[in-house]
Amino acid sequence: MTVSWCRVKALGRYRRVLRARQVPRLVSAMVVGRLPNGMRPLVIVLLVHQQQGSYAIAGTALAALMIGTTASAPFRGRAVDRWGQSRVLVGLAVLQTAALAGFVSAALTRQGAPVLFLLAALTGATNSTLGGSMRALWPVVVDADEDLPVAYALQALLEDLISVAGPLAASLLLLVTSPAAVLGLSGVAAVAGTAAFVTAPASRSTGGRTGQRTSVLGALSTPGMRVLVCTLASTGAVIGVLNVAVPALAQNQGTPSTGGVLLAIMSAGSMLSGLCYGAPQWKTSPGRRYLWLSGIFAAMVAPLPAAGSVEQLGGLLVLVGLAYAPTMITAYLLLDDLAPAGTLTEAYTWLVSANAGGVALGSALAGLAMQHAGIHWTLAVAAVSATIGLTVATVRRAALVKLVPVTRPDTVTGVFKESHPLQ
Repeated sequence: MTVSWCRVKALGRYRRVLRARQVPRLVSAMVVGRLPNGMRPLVIVLLVHQQQGSYAIAGTALAALMIGTTASAPFRGRAVDRWGQSRVLVGLAVLQTAALAGFVSAALTRQGAPVLFLLAALTGATNSTLGGSMRALWPVVVDADEDLPVAYALQALLEDLISVAGPLAASLLLLVTSPAAVLGLSGVAAVAGTAAFVTAPASRSTGGRTGQRTSVLGALSTPGMRVLVCTLASTGAVIGVLNVAVPALAQNQGTPSTGGVLLAIMSAGSMLSGLCYGAPQWKTSPGRRYLWLSGIFAAMVAPLPAAGSVEQLGGLLVLVGLAYAPTMITAYLLLDDLAPAGTLTEAYTWLVSANAGGVALGSALAGLAMQHAGIHWTLAVAAVSATIGLTVATVRRAALVKLVPVTRPDTVTGVFKESHPLQ
């Protein structure tokens, strides 16, 4: 009964957000433009292995793509905040099209590995910042401030769907065409999505803040942003550990196919909780909610090392998934409170990069732990990571819950006004 009520009420609020002026176009463009991010990893590995005959080279090319994407993300976000969405996003789309074309050409002509790595890194480094740009526009395009949590929840759900739909779309296309052609189609989708996004009135109105002096630290100049980045890196590390440990436990139990099922169950729990989290109008501030949710997330992760079977682990992963999405959504909501004026896009990309970096670190640590200590110690790494995140948030809680004036966009004309953080 509770789930049914939650679903009905949440869907009603999501429907209201999606019906707001410009939102359908912006959201559709963001999804189309970001879908290639989920398509390319699989296709790059297949293309490079097909031409080079080496999974080592293919894996390194993929790593170069991810490093280029993650390392450059905050700087691309800062450029959007400074010079405006249209100018920067169009420039990135042009540069990435050239880099991607060069990568495909180099792979098909069997150029040396260093050339492939460089072009893969450039393709990642010129990736669009449509996600961060959309995050910066939500306060402009939603009809009421109380709908912002729903909007952020919607974006988090869409990001999850993109990560699932991207590989699926690539797999379907590979049934009828070559990896090189799929990469070409991904480039077309990226350009089309970017063009539709930047020509929307809300995006065109973001002219940047070229005349404003900003700290060299940019979005990280406030203590709250630094705390948020550290805690999200810890949260990402938990997911990275589980991406390795869950399939490993399933393999050890003699049911390797259940590893993917368990991760899918965790994702389903996360999406359900994210959907429901957007339904209520919360009375407490985002900072206080983030502290509580960090504690709940750590509490859900803590029992994982005690799991002795696939069934036990599956039940615990449902709880982890239920706690994960609300924590991430609240972190994105906190940007309105913590990000310095005019740095929302960069701030968003910092959170995404921190989470992705944490996933990479957690995966690496989990691989070492599995090799030398076993499954239970590997799951203990996840518990320790969640505890570190909670500890940082608790010790520096004043940086998260302190109410300070922030500057938010008033209308799609790009006029800004002073307001207080959402309560």
